[in-house]
Amino acid sequence: MSKLVVCDADGLVALADNKDFNHDRAQKMSEWLLSNGYEVVFPNTAILEAITALKRAKNLPDKAHLINRRYIAGAFQIEFVSEKIQYRASQRFEKSISKKNTIFDAIVAETATVLGADYIFSFDNWYSKEGFNLAKVPEK
Repeated sequence: MSKLVVCDADGLVALADNKDFNHDRAQKMSEWLLSNGYEVVFPNTAILEAITALKRAKNLPDKAHLINRRYIAGAFQIEFVSEKIQYRASQRFEKSISKKNTIFDAIVAETATVLGADYIFSFDNWYSKEGFNLAKVPEK
């Protein structure tokens, strides 16, 4: 059985932005996942959301374009959002009353469900509240 992680946009943003509060944690997490044989999958919407956040919210257009170029080069394992995932995400979104969580978070959650992911790579505790396991580097 494959070891699988679905990555949210905040994980990708934290990896790209060395001034992000979670940058060091994200780097350690990424290294641990890869060294332990996990396949990291990104919903295509997470790539788009990360590019937008880096360019607009963080004013880091160079980092946004770096992510875009890496996407073009095929550096990411992408799961394109299917009709099934989008529909289920829309249903999950309707049940969520938090202002912080978006339809994109619901897409990550449903992608993880459909793919049978072991973890979600994110720093958003909403996923834990929804019953998902967040990826964490085990303590020594």
